[in-house]
Amino acid sequence: MSLLIAEVELRIALARKRLLVLNMLVPLLLVVPVVLGAAPAFHASAVYAVLFMLFGTFGSAIPLVRDAEMGLVGRILQTGIRPGGFLVQRAAAGCTVDAVQLLPALAVATFGSLSLGGFLTTFVIMWASLWIANLLGNIVAGMARSLAETALFAAVTALFMLHFSGVFRTPMPGTFWGIVEAASPFRILHETLLGMSVGASVEGASALIVWAVVLPVLTLVVARPIATSLKAATRQ
Repeated sequence: MSLLIAEVELRIALARKRLLVLNMLVPLLLVVPVVLGAAPAFHASAVYAVLFMLFGTFGSAIPLVRDAEMGLVGRILQTGIRPGGFLVQRAAAGCTVDAVQLLPALAVATFGSLSLGGFLTTFVIMWASLWIANLLGNIVAGMARSLAETALFAAVTALFMLHFSGVFRTPMPGTFWGIVEAASPFRILHETLLGMSVGASVEGASALIVWAVVLPVLTLVVARPIATSLKAATRQ
């Protein structure tokens, strides 16, 4: 299987050095006040989780719709590249670039709280969560009809997924919402970021793995309708 799309996306991201640096600095500037302000662990972990996942979802959905409006997506798909492969490879490249850009922010957020092994584990969890966020961004892009709609849908989707993952509230175990939280993909990211400060146990790895496997399969299933929607967004 050719990884042409992923390679092209990575090359484009690395070639845009100014944008790459800005995308490193902006999250860092948002994280630093939280760290210096000694925010309570629950609030700080929620801020970090929201920042990281909005970064991934927006960063996937908005550029995809923008490229579709410019006709780039349609021209790429006319070359014979399958829509499913295009979307999955784009998400793979996107989450890798996102993880690199968020690395400084993650380092500052976890400074002094984790060992090297703990930091690397947290980075892998963040990367896997960004993979899911980028795939969700693809689906969001297929439902939107403009950049404004894309931004709205991306924000709502990411925030609802974070809410279900227990970022904004802690449901009682065994209740309906407790079961939803246990099955949510971003739970482990939030609990890892929370656990580095309060030493709480971390759960949710199984849900993250399931989502990381099932969501790309779902993307392949719905890729053709998404591609049709993106082609329809092309500016005349």
